[in-house]
Amino acid sequence: MSNEISNKLTNERQFLTRLILRTSIGLCLLLIVIGLAIFFARGGTHVPLNPSGKFSAIVERTLHNGAGLHASAFLIAGIVVLLLTPIARLLSGVVMSARAHDWLYLMIGLIVLALLIAGLLIGQATA
Repeated sequence: MSNEISNKLTNERQFLTRLILRTSIGLCLLLIVIGLAIFFARGGTHVPLNPSGKFSAIVERTLHNGAGLHASAFLIAGIVVLLLTPIARLLSGVVMSARAHDWLYLMIGLIVLALLIAGLLIGQATA
């Protein structure tokens, strides 16, 4: 692979990583600030709900409560965005490794992704 193509792919990886991290951290911060603003605007006496159960149920409750402008929905959504950030970064790394024909890092990324998915599925089966 020529040096020019390698530099271009490196720059694309760095740009994509920065974009994912900045976007997810910004969205997380925005959701948490909105949740805290709603919490304090309503007196700050009701303790926000603690998420539990299956991920799909948490997302469903969060969307339902978010429509009703519940503080806990925005706080939970911010935390979910923060938790999904490394997964988005891993997926982008796998895609970029495939584009660069970097088979070693592609295989490593796919193995890590498979382990992550297996862990999530096992965790959801016991939730």
